[in-house]
Amino acid sequence: MVYKLLKEEARRFPVLAPAAGWQPADWEDLFGEFLEERAEAVTSNLQSLATDDASMGRLLRRSIRNWLIDRARETGPGALRRRLEEVLSAEPEFEQAPEGQPGAKRWRLPGSGWAPWSGDTAKLVEAAQAVSAVRIPKWSSTTRRGPIADRASIVAVASAVLSAAGGSLEIATLVEVFVARFPIVLDPVIVGTDEGSDGIYRDTALTPEEAVVAAEEELDAAVTAAEIVGMLSPEERRIVPIADQQAMVRELLGCGRSQASLKVKRLRERLRQLVGDHDVHGVGLEVIRLCSEAQQEE
Repeated sequence: MVYKLLKEEARRFPVLAPAAGWQPADWEDLFGEFLEERAEAVTSNLQSLATDDASMGRLLRRSIRNWLIDRARETGPGALRRRLEEVLSAEPEFEQAPEGQPGAKRWRLPGSGWAPWSGDTAKLVEAAQAVSAVRIPKWSSTTRRGPIADRASIVAVASAVLSAAGGSLEIATLVEVFVARFPIVLDPVIVGTDEGSDGIYRDTALTPEEAVVAAEEELDAAVTAAEIVGMLSPEERRIVPIADQQAMVRELLGCGRSQASLKVKRLRERLRQLVGDHDVHGVGLEVIRLCSEAQQEE
């Protein structure tokens, strides 16, 4: 029963689906993770609140859905999807195909009237990568994670992708392209912030004392990240920038889905251990940058 409900509910969360779609091994992995994280709490909840089979089913479904919501919120693609939808909805450069038209609710350039796109996403990724004037702002907060790019860059990339598509796109396709354009690892979250005139994103204006502390923390994060990258194997350094793109990991390692997932999981666990008590997100983003630069230099 749990396995069946988990599959039904997981299909409601496209951001959790593997790039190649759900496979039997993926369902088994998801089921195992749910049991590992929630089995004890769910069992206790059912024993204390369920009065019959019907109420047990409702409580179980609610527990599964809440767990999946937490996973969707924590993943990089999940946060990226929310940020993209926010930007696309607010900017006049984009519109959704209205009800009654082909591709209703898909995103397109205003007045284009394009039919739903269907093709190879590699072409769209190339268009996204061709946008070179992308600004990734500095980030001084130690409690919130940095944004993937500033708003203008997100608009520019989305416009280029939609233009290259020559058709309307589902939000899931746009997320897939953005993930490829801006590699995500260690689950960085996209957050809305105010942009200062100096180009540094902050929660609030920093006092001189706070600025000194922020500079020291930034230096500490850079040094720690460099030390961590030095402790990674060449293979691990190549995996870091593509850890959220399972197909690319499988291609890199020349292995199957389960082995690739296990490799990424172990790498993330090792990175968390190496980061230790340092600023997880600041160090994590610096590790991504260093590993990406190392690949470009190879």
